[in-house]
Amino acid sequence: MIALLLSAFLLLTPHGVRTEGTATWYGNTHPKSQKFCYGGYRNTCNPYSKGEKVWYAAVGSWKEGKSKPYKIQVCRKGTTRCVVVVVRDYCLGAEAALQGRGNRAVDLSPKAFLTLAPLKVGVVHVIIKEVNWNTEVGIVLVNNKWRNQ
Repeated sequence: MIALLLSAFLLLTPHGVRTEGTATWYGNTHPKSQKFCYGGYRNTCNPYSKGEKVWYAAVGSWKEGKSKPYKIQVCRKGTTRCVVVVVRDYCLGAEAALQGRGNRAVDLSPKAFLTLAPLKVGVVHVIIKEVNWNTEVGIVLVNNKWRNQ
């Protein structure tokens, strides 16, 4: 009951992603390696467009086989550091947070996470919004200036 009440107060993007929470990272830190695919079977193995092998994300509302890729902007809370990534994978921790258990909003690729903080930090607080599909992935906002990675 408490989880249901908590989830009623979450702000979500049109695709059901929390607009605020924590971000972690997952995947191989060496994208040129054949072992890049998370678990050898995730969507990180088959890019949909240029740049997605390094600029991807996983969320709790992703439905394997039903969801289509879309883009989000992830900004580290309290900073001007942001990155645009393609959502194309499922994150169990983020799904639990949608149900009121935890604060995880998104898992990011190592390169995307690095634009927000060093990998050793592990977890950062973020603000998320969906962006137009035509927005280039890897576009990063640093000190209020956009630059392509």
